[in-house]
Amino acid sequence: GGGATMTLRSWSGVSLLLLAAGAVVSGLASAVDDEALYTCGYGDRLTVGFPSANTSIVVECGTTVPYSIAHYMDTPSFSFGEASPASFYTLAMVDPDAPSRSDPTYREVRHYLVGNIPGAALRRPDADFPDTVDVLSDFVNPSPPEDTGYHRYVQLLYSQGNSIIAFDAVPDSVTNFNVTAFAQQYGLGDPVASNYFQTQNECSEDYGQCGGGNNAEDPICCEDADFSCFEQNPYYYQCLRACPDDDAWACNQA
Repeated sequence: GGGATMTLRSWSGVSLLLLAAGAVVSGLASAVDDEALYTCGYGDRLTVGFPSANTSIVVECGTTVPYSIAHYMDTPSFSFGEASPASFYTLAMVDPDAPSRSDPTYREVRHYLVGNIPGAALRRPDADFPDTVDVLSDFVNPSPPEDTGYHRYVQLLYSQGNSIIAFDAVPDSVTNFNVTAFAQQYGLGDPVASNYFQTQNECSEDYGQCGGGNNAEDPICCEDADFSCFEQNPYYYQCLRACPDDDAWACNQA
C-alpha cells in the first residue's frame, strides 16, 4: 500500500510514535516470546531497591508491588555483588505485558536502558550509577492501564566484558522494543543477572489504591461515586467510603 501513517498515542506518561499496520520499524526485530527472559530464567539474581519509597519491599522474581508505590517511585537502585570490577554492564527494564499479558501487542515497553555501567558501581549495595554511564532511555514509571491485570516489570543485566560501547540512539517510541535484538546487536549475550516485580492498576477494583509516593494529586477512585481517596501514610492511599476508625491512618490526624 501507500506510505505508513504515523499516529500519536500515550503510554506510561510519555508520547509514543506508532506506525500503522504494515509499516516497518527500522532496527527492531519481531517481538520475542521467551518467557524465561521475563521470569528470572537467565543468570543470577539482580538486587532491585526502592530508595525513595520508604519501603522494605524485597524484589524476588515476581514480588507484587502495590500500584501506589510502583507508579510513583523514583528510579530504582540496582546492585549485583558478583559484578566484575574490571567489566562494564548494560541494564534494561521492560514490560512484556503491554497492553495486557493475554494480548501483548506492544511487547516490550522499554522502561529504562543504561549502558557502560562500571562493575565496581554495581557491587555496592543500593548503588547509584556514576555520571559516566550512558542513559539510553530514561526511567519511566510503571503505568499499566486499568483492567489489564498484572504487568511484569523485568530487570535484565548484561555484561559488556571489559569494553566500553558506543551505543546508537534508541527509537523515541518505547513500545515494541526488543531487548534480545538489542543485546544481539552489541554482542552482549544472555543476561548475567535478572529480576522482576509485578503490579496492576488497582483503580479498576472497588478498593483500589489511589495514590502515594511522590504524587497524590488528582487521585482517581474506582468507578463507585461513593468512594474517596484516604491517606494512611505518605506512600499509601486507599479508595474507601470513609476513613478507617484507626488512629494509624493519617486521615484521622487532621
